[in-house]
Amino acid sequence: MRRSTVSWGAVLLTMVAVTGACGGSTTSARRTPSSTAAGKTSSTAHAPAANPNACGLARLRAAHKPVEITMWYEFPPGGRTEIEKLAAEFNSSQHDVHVRLVDQVTYEDMLPKYRAGLQTGDLPDLVQGDNMTLQTIVDSRHIVPVEACVKADHYDLADFLPRAIAAYRVGNTLQALPWNVSNPILIFDATLFRKAGLDPAKPPTTLAGIKAASQQIVDRGVAKHGIALPRKAYLIEHMLAKSDVLFVDHGNGRTGRAARSLLDGAVGREAFTWWDDMVRSGLALDTGTDQSAHLLALGNGNAAMTIEGSGVLGPIRGVLESGQYKGAQIAAGPMPSPRSGGGVSVGDGALFLVNTKPERVAAAWKFARFLEEPHNVARIAAAGGYVPVRRSAVDDEVLASTWRAYPSFRVAYDQLLAGPNDSATAGPVIGDYQGVRNEVVNALAAMLTGRASPTEAVKQAARGATARLQEYNGRL
Repeated sequence: MRRSTVSWGAVLLTMVAVTGACGGSTTSARRTPSSTAAGKTSSTAHAPAANPNACGLARLRAAHKPVEITMWYEFPPGGRTEIEKLAAEFNSSQHDVHVRLVDQVTYEDMLPKYRAGLQTGDLPDLVQGDNMTLQTIVDSRHIVPVEACVKADHYDLADFLPRAIAAYRVGNTLQALPWNVSNPILIFDATLFRKAGLDPAKPPTTLAGIKAASQQIVDRGVAKHGIALPRKAYLIEHMLAKSDVLFVDHGNGRTGRAARSLLDGAVGREAFTWWDDMVRSGLALDTGTDQSAHLLALGNGNAAMTIEGSGVLGPIRGVLESGQYKGAQIAAGPMPSPRSGGGVSVGDGALFLVNTKPERVAAAWKFARFLEEPHNVARIAAAGGYVPVRRSAVDDEVLASTWRAYPSFRVAYDQLLAGPNDSATAGPVIGDYQGVRNEVVNALAAMLTGRASPTEAVKQAARGATARLQEYNGRL
């Protein structure tokens, strides 16, 4: 089976640009550390504590109604339609708060605008950030930790997935409320698996298993490559987490400000060595830094597998339901890892309360509570392939029916429940997150173009990431 690449690629290019579940853009810029940064960072306060009075609930009760608030959000098309519906329903259901939505397209587009707003005052009241923007938004000192409203409003978090809550807890304080989270999964064409004699119900879960399956796919002439691998740094991060290994020091940046990369260890070297071997042998297709080429390779049958954030499943479903690829059967499995013992951390979105005016903070909290109602969480998860952050949302028929029809949508949820809840699986908290990821991508490029061995590439990545961490800390 060979499918046309044109319409598939056009759709996926747009899709990946706006989902970015665990990804982010890539540049090759290099920086050097501040000479005074190292050694200062572990004791630096890196998250504000929660003061229930900052939530402003009393001010909202006394305020002239309706209180107008703005939310910045980022969603692919399916999720965008759903959040617009939710906002309209919220506005029509009560008269205390009126929400205006502003689409920021991607998290990478949002962050510079947020930084500029700290100077101009052009800021929202509620902002959808992600794990990459977490430390930077916290460091702006212009948010009210969501835990302030949790305490002031006696809001029960027991129904939320523990790892999703852990991801946004910094300095023992919940800084944002997890919402449209995702994690990376193995995406494959079940039709090609069966042609290769592989069982789609038992996809490989280890790097060794991916190599063996890829060899079988290539040997039987089913596809030119077993798997398409994009140069995305988050794949390395999650490989470490699934092996229960920290990515940065100070408890992955959770007990103190991250100051040193821990990538140059046994698991990091194992991951880089596997990646290099797969590409050099032809079992893997190196798709570079193109944001959609790995998905395009799956679409045109050039590879039978790839790895991507679960948030792409919603748009992929839309492509398949259009009828363009009648022979395709896209399935999913857990992300493969070098070793067992850990678990994936979360990617994608959470809701941050911006410290504008007390009554607007409380109004933003009221809308956040609405978005986090189990039925509404189920709607977002069903629309976009995201992980429902509340256990009770799983029983909602909107989501349950989607999971029955598309079992691949449930994989990321089950994966987020698997393994321990510790600092490794909570994920790293990093200031210049994009800069750190750029260093990892630069090292992968050096390795895959023959300019560095896997061992040298890991050292380069760790050294560059540490420089980025220390430069950021030095600026603070």
